[in-house]
Amino acid sequence: MVRNVRARRIPNQALRVLLAEAGWSGARLAREVNALGAAQGTALHYDRTAVAHWLAGSRPRRPVPALAAEALTRRLGRRVREQDTGLDGTGGPGRDPGPPAGGGSAVDHLDHVLRATDRRGVTRVGAYSLAALVVPHGPPAAPGPPTAATGPPGRVGMVHVASAREMLGLFSRVDVVFGAGRVYEPLRQYLSATVLPWLRRDMRPGVRRELLTVASRLTYLCAFTHFDMNRHAAAQRFYLTAGELAREAGDRIGHGLALRGLSVQAHALGHFAEAHHLAEQAVEEGRRYAPPHQQAFFHGQLAVALAARGDTRHARHLTAADRCLERSPSGDWPVGAFHPGSLALQRAAVAVSRGDRRSAAAALDVSLRHRPADERRSRVLSLAELAENRLAIGHLEQACGTWHEFLDDYPRVRSARADDRLRLLIARTRSHRTSPAVAALHARVRELRHRSAPEE
Repeated sequence: MVRNVRARRIPNQALRVLLAEAGWSGARLAREVNALGAAQGTALHYDRTAVAHWLAGSRPRRPVPALAAEALTRRLGRRVREQDTGLDGTGGPGRDPGPPAGGGSAVDHLDHVLRATDRRGVTRVGAYSLAALVVPHGPPAAPGPPTAATGPPGRVGMVHVASAREMLGLFSRVDVVFGAGRVYEPLRQYLSATVLPWLRRDMRPGVRRELLTVASRLTYLCAFTHFDMNRHAAAQRFYLTAGELAREAGDRIGHGLALRGLSVQAHALGHFAEAHHLAEQAVEEGRRYAPPHQQAFFHGQLAVALAARGDTRHARHLTAADRCLERSPSGDWPVGAFHPGSLALQRAAVAVSRGDRRSAAAALDVSLRHRPADERRSRVLSLAELAENRLAIGHLEQACGTWHEFLDDYPRVRSARADDRLRLLIARTRSHRTSPAVAALHARVRELRHRSAPEE
């Protein structure tokens, strides 16, 4: 007779030692893991009982080991890897093995992150990491030799580069008009099925530089779409990979774009010191090489990052961005687009950091007037921000009117950030629910949710 014997669990001494070093209880670790999960769009509800099971030898699902490692890294001020926590198991198929051994090329890293973020393995990407934000800067390395060809035979030429640029414009436009929910997975699949195999094929050095450059822009856009969907661990990995591809191409502008994207994400997650440092690096990268509109793009983000830290130098960077825009010809750029409406939005962010809600509302009004009508996702987010500022200064009915404008376009946009704004609408107005204007607003939200329920 065959008897089922449960494998004896081995107590997790590694985690116990780390908790003691951190001075944390099991309940505190559970809270930190839940908070990090929420910050990257993963709802978790662990408590001290769950941590007691981990200490006894059980292993939680991914991405919990990565989240626990990141929480302990931040607490201890040194890098704690997943395997250091004793929670990562034995390296089975669900485990993210990390970057290729020996560092690998930027193309190898792109391959890895694309595999780690596919539909089946979305949790394998791990956690958003502050330690990963130490990004190389300075003159990019010269493009290395291509990796061994693994795709279909035949050379890649400029026709392939032109095709990738056309797709970059298409994906960018869909994202701007409809939100990232419509585009982030098709874009990831295009990188995986088309661009990555091209990068592994034979080509002239000049073609390779151009293909790496457009691959960097596509990867940057893929990062931003994951950011818009609150998939922050994946977004960070794509931003870092976009920067590596740009460096391998010798593309200072592309590397600056990736640094700026990482800064925007760090600021959104409340990591203001890191956002400031990354934005400074981006400005430095673009100072001599970027066209005026992209220099404005970099200076504007640095102003936002400085204001969040209470640094008055934000004013000089807003002025620099304004001057750069004055020298910038009009144009349509699929990545790094910047115009007066964009700068006014950043003036609003600076004003909010300074506690000046009236100036923020005025800047948002300007931003919306200059915002092209087809930038629907940005208009939706700006309208929600304007409504929140109007409510903050006591203009309840005006805020409700602005929220109704937000709701006009919200159903046509697929964006987790827009969904967050809808939840904030309810939360911010709950204490005013006896107001007829708020009651009408809430009724419209209920109707909207009812209509969209079958689609969900």
